[in-house]
Amino acid sequence: MTSAYAVPLQRVIATAILSASALFLEIVLTRLFSVIYYPPYVFFIISFAILGIGIGAALPAIRPAMAQANRLAHYAAGATFATLLLIVAAVKGAALNLQVSLFILIILPYMFFGLAISALFSLHPAASRLLYMSDLIGAGIGALAAIPLLNVFGAVNAALLAAVGFALAGVYLYSKRSRLIVTVAALAAVLAFAANAAGDALQVDMASLPTQKPIVSALASGGTILQTEWDAFARTDLVDPGDGAPWRIYVDGAAASLMPSQSAAGELLRDIGFFPFATEQPRSVFIIGPGAGLDIWFGLQSGATDITAVEVNPASVALARDWRAYNGDVYGQPAVTVHVDDGRSALMRSAKSFDLIYLSQVVTLAAELGGYALSENTIYTADAFADYLNHLNADGLVALKLYDEITLTRALSTAISALRSRGLTDREALQHTMVFIDEKSNPPIPLLLLGKAAFDEDDSKVLAAIARDVGFTPLLLPHILVQPPLDAVAGGAHSFESIVLESDADISAPSDDRPYFFQFERGIPSTLIPVAALVACVIVIFAAACIVRWQHARSARERFMPLFFAMLGIGFIAIEIYAIQQTRLSLGHPTLAITVVLATFLVGGGLGSGLSQRIARRRLERNPQLMTILVVALLIIWSLAWSQLGRPLLSQHVIIRSLLVAVTLLPLAMCMGVPFPQALAAVGQGSRREVALAWCVNGVMTVAGSVLAVILSITTGFAAVAILGACAYLLATLILMAARTQEGR
Repeated sequence: MTSAYAVPLQRVIATAILSASALFLEIVLTRLFSVIYYPPYVFFIISFAILGIGIGAALPAIRPAMAQANRLAHYAAGATFATLLLIVAAVKGAALNLQVSLFILIILPYMFFGLAISALFSLHPAASRLLYMSDLIGAGIGALAAIPLLNVFGAVNAALLAAVGFALAGVYLYSKRSRLIVTVAALAAVLAFAANAAGDALQVDMASLPTQKPIVSALASGGTILQTEWDAFARTDLVDPGDGAPWRIYVDGAAASLMPSQSAAGELLRDIGFFPFATEQPRSVFIIGPGAGLDIWFGLQSGATDITAVEVNPASVALARDWRAYNGDVYGQPAVTVHVDDGRSALMRSAKSFDLIYLSQVVTLAAELGGYALSENTIYTADAFADYLNHLNADGLVALKLYDEITLTRALSTAISALRSRGLTDREALQHTMVFIDEKSNPPIPLLLLGKAAFDEDDSKVLAAIARDVGFTPLLLPHILVQPPLDAVAGGAHSFESIVLESDADISAPSDDRPYFFQFERGIPSTLIPVAALVACVIVIFAAACIVRWQHARSARERFMPLFFAMLGIGFIAIEIYAIQQTRLSLGHPTLAITVVLATFLVGGGLGSGLSQRIARRRLERNPQLMTILVVALLIIWSLAWSQLGRPLLSQHVIIRSLLVAVTLLPLAMCMGVPFPQALAAVGQGSRREVALAWCVNGVMTVAGSVLAVILSITTGFAAVAILGACAYLLATLILMAARTQEGR
């Protein structure tokens, strides 16, 4: 059976399955590698995956014979075996620190995927819109399936399930010459998944991770893992460190949180985190990131009668409930209301005010599936601090238990910025802040108190006396103790901005547009410099290749189309990253934002590609630049509309919020899905090699676009990422217009 566009239906289905498996595997790998390494590596996974697609897509351009129909099943089988090899190497080779080798292995399954997709489009250029629709819708289904399948199977088994998907695509691409390899690939994938799902032969050894995460030292010191939960958010481990020490919950091997117990009560009450509870005796408390329940326990010990705890990791709550006999059922007490959500988003949906809003070393890197560009959230921004102040009672406090001196300094900078937005001078803002430090801890742990009302001299004296009695050192007390260089700010001689400018580190206040609280390097982060240099080299090489091609091209299409596909690659990824960041706060859970936005762009793009074949096809062929300029216009309209809609949406149910995000983004997504297949169909009239080259250029420049988007978001803000996407589509419009002008001569 064949479709209306002379492409076998089996190949249309196979395209969807290949894309679903590839995107699903990409998401699963970000989850798995966040356990083995650290979440910023997620960015490299995405980049290496896209690079692999570009390499695979380039091969038929170099050797057209590779785009033969009887080889398609071989490529799907190759993706299957490469995925199995990657998973075994990642899990079993983690202790061997095969970091470089693993990231090279990531390229392999995506190289086979890119080769298969490029060959399919080369074989059926006239059906590019149909195949592209199948490609994007399949990828969208893969994105939507990622969260439930990760929740059910965990990262390792889910990755093996992706191998099963590649093998299934091979079945649909079956030919007589590929009978043996398709059969072997399918059996290998199914047996590997079934065997591991039943017996967990492939397990990540948390005691032998190649990175020195906190859980590694805990296990090396005699600790034991009591229970493990895998889900779409993280791997969560409950660890008994031994020697009677309180149990800990580790998220992806890091972000440890203590589980309270009555046997350790004396030790826990000496924690500096208990200080604001003990001194203020709050009746109503809002806790962001309670983890294993220690912060809730603090509230209960101080006599709070209304405790709202919001934890983004569902497994932490589940483990605390499972071990209620140990922790005194802190999550189940009558005074406690628990929400699994993003803390700030939940607070903004609340109509209540609180005596104390408490954040204790809230680490959210584990929440991200979208990479380094998305590795920070909006908990520690000046906009967030302003929201916290707005939800305090008249004498309420925001208390932040931080990590070290640099995080304390940046939190103070953020607090002053938030107070400045309320009309206060820097001198007045300092009167709303107090700082204490527990020097007995290793490293010393600071505590920042931010008051809605200014502290007077009596407040400072009372809290200073209590702090010294329990062994904490005051660092900042309004009217009493203000150390250099803050004394000049308190005296009105200088602004805090002068301290920010003179600092070697970047301690400027993060904003929702630039929410990188833990990024202290000025300029481009050192971890990104090698990648940025590589991207710069790629762009230079690409520019040189375009110049050579320009000189030898036989038509305007050959001259301009590589530039056009490059702009589409940069523009698509930039707009996608920007939309995820913009909708995150409204949707609440960061994983939900990534899933909804990604699925909308993929499925919407696929629908746009398919509908453009039937609606306005002739008009688009006469004026192909209409769609790229429409993308720019819709991006501007959506950005302006969302800035007004985002906060009002917070009061709605999560399903309504998700639907509104999808509906508002759908027109933009549909338009973004049209230019690429339309141009593929045009270049396919020349030769198959041009189709493969288009895929290669688009894939490589998508990597470049993601790197540029990351750098811009860190150094300038996400508004600059939106501008990057708009400029890329504007340039694509100008390229099309120039190409048509030359063709008309």
